[in-house]
Amino acid sequence: MLQAYDRDQTGRRVVLGWLATRLLTLAVLATAERFVVGDVFYYWRKIEALFEVGLPQTLNEYPTPVTWLLWLPYGVTAGSRVGYLVAFMLFMLALDGAFTWTLWRTHRRQPSSDSLRAIDFWLVFVPLIGPLSYLRFDILPAVLAGGALLAARSRPWVTGALTGLGAALKLWPALLIPAFLAHRPDRRVAGWSFLGVGVGLALVSLLAGGWSRLLSPLTWQSDRGLQIESIWATPLMIARAVRPSAWLVDISRYQAYEIFGPGVTVLLAVSTVATVLGLVVIAALALRAFRATDPSPLAVGLVILATVAIMTVTNKTLSPQYLLWMGGPMAGLLVLVGRGTDSERATIRRVAVRLLVLALLTHLVYPLCYDGLLGRQGHGMIVVSTLVTALRNVALVVFAVGVTRLAWRWLPTSTSPGTPNPAADAGR
Repeated sequence: MLQAYDRDQTGRRVVLGWLATRLLTLAVLATAERFVVGDVFYYWRKIEALFEVGLPQTLNEYPTPVTWLLWLPYGVTAGSRVGYLVAFMLFMLALDGAFTWTLWRTHRRQPSSDSLRAIDFWLVFVPLIGPLSYLRFDILPAVLAGGALLAARSRPWVTGALTGLGAALKLWPALLIPAFLAHRPDRRVAGWSFLGVGVGLALVSLLAGGWSRLLSPLTWQSDRGLQIESIWATPLMIARAVRPSAWLVDISRYQAYEIFGPGVTVLLAVSTVATVLGLVVIAALALRAFRATDPSPLAVGLVILATVAIMTVTNKTLSPQYLLWMGGPMAGLLVLVGRGTDSERATIRRVAVRLLVLALLTHLVYPLCYDGLLGRQGHGMIVVSTLVTALRNVALVVFAVGVTRLAWRWLPTSTSPGTPNPAADAGR
């Protein structure tokens, strides 16, 4: 049956599938989740005030190029509030469509059932996250990372440029470049294009907004508290579900809901240590990739996915849209595994299914259970929503550990071949 489905896949069916799933997502937004548009209107307010307060005082939580990016829908719609929302969503839908087209074009060049699975994965993954996918700009770094992975061996300069652009917009994609530089023949081209785009935009940002504005995203992030959806808030959120009066959940000056009360300081310190340890693991993966005789594109892709997962679980902040970041690299991995062994394909497909489950759980956390998590629907819903969030967080940690182990094992070393052990993977 699956083979018949693959043979029946055409460009027209992909377009129809994209339209159907995206229209369904927009229908959910229009009927049940209209309240998730708040961040877009926040962007609009900040951009409207830009000409009064100046760039150094605008959207300090984001790198300077984000301000220019978020000005585009404002300029196109001449400052209209509703028009800004429509233009913003159309921009994100266009990015989504462009990445879907890229996956289809890659399949046409290298036909395989796994490249079709990559398209299917992306078509399902975004709606599982929900309308939020088009109401934040996190789909942009997701598709940049996915596109960089797809181009890594054929166009290394594109990989470097896309990674540099991602770093200029969201900072964290800078952690991906060491893995992309592991392939020796492409190292110089990818490295220079990364520096040209990333450092070039940083210099322009410095000239436009000054040192304080250039560094403001880092200071903003370091000053934030313990976000209620994060891994490290989970123990306190569970305790709060038992004794709601002992802890306060409220929105902070950083536009995020955080938990306040006993134990917060300790867990913030733990999250800092975890973040440092996570960076050490990421560095170890990159070093192992550099020492490899010839790391396969699949192994590099696993390092990319592991890097994003580690960074997500170790941080004191975890917003629902962060799960989008893993979707692009995961789709890229499904394309790359098309030339792998049966064991490799089975393993990567299992990873993809787990990420789809995480996307669904994240949609349950936000927005479906979020009012309950905030305590707006009584104590019973605090318990239910906390359990859902805790389940998602445990599954996310298990996912990150599993992907990291795979990446480590599949990287070749000077004394081992660059192929995974089918026997070891068969039971995973």
